[in-house]
Parts: sequence; C-alpha cells; structure tokens
Amino acid sequence: MDGSANAASYDPRETEERTYMGELGQRIKRLREQRDLTQLALAQNSAVAADMISRLENGHYQSPGLRTLLRLADGLGITVSELLPAEVPDPRPGRESSQRVRLMALLKRAVPEDLGLLADLVEAVVVRTR
Repeated sequence: MDGSANAASYDPRETEERTYMGELGQRIKRLREQRDLTQLALAQNSAVAADMISRLENGHYQSPGLRTLLRLADGLGITVSELLPAEVPDPRPGRESSQRVRLMALLKRAVPEDLGLLADLVEAVVVRTR
C-alpha cells in the first residue's frame, strides 16, 4: 500500500477539533484542581455526570453541548468564555484560522470599555501593513 488511502482519509478539521477538545479537557481539570474539587464534587456542583467530566478531562468525549459547558462553568464559578481555551492549538503550523479564533476569544474576554482601544490598535496594525 502506498499510503494514499491514509492521506485521503486525513481530515484536518477533525484533527483540529480533537486537539481543541483535548485542551478543553485539560483546562477543565486544571480549573477543577485549582478549586480543590474532585470530579464527583464538580459533578454535584454542576449537575453534570461525573463520568462525563472524566471523559472530557481525558479527551474521550468530543462533543459537549452548550448546556453542559454552561453547567460546568457555573459549577466552577466562572463564565463559559473563561472555561474555553483562549487559543485553538493548531497541529498545522502557519494556519491563520487559529490566530483568528484566538483573537476572537480574547475579544470576548475584554471589558466593553477596552473594545474601542482594541479596535483602534487592530486598525493601526492593518493600515500599517497595507
């Protein structure tokens, strides 16, 4: 076999999603541990099953719904935007999409008073590079 079948079945989006979900799971675990919570305690605080939390943290659960994310964030005492990784790790260096996602995530975390300043900074950079 020449490997072309493997190349044809490679889905970069799926790889990126798997990488992102792994980062999300690590983030949930880190935030939970920072609060000295067990998986069971977080399950009780968030009304999310402990086995789902375990699967998320271990990268074995790939599609948590918004309700699950909202509940986990609430159980951790944070917002959903604080729960989600700020940057999408990109297994393919050089792709600009991960930088755009990172920028959007950072903008969501900015306080409204700073949005005008951020817009001015972005505009200055864009104008400078033309």
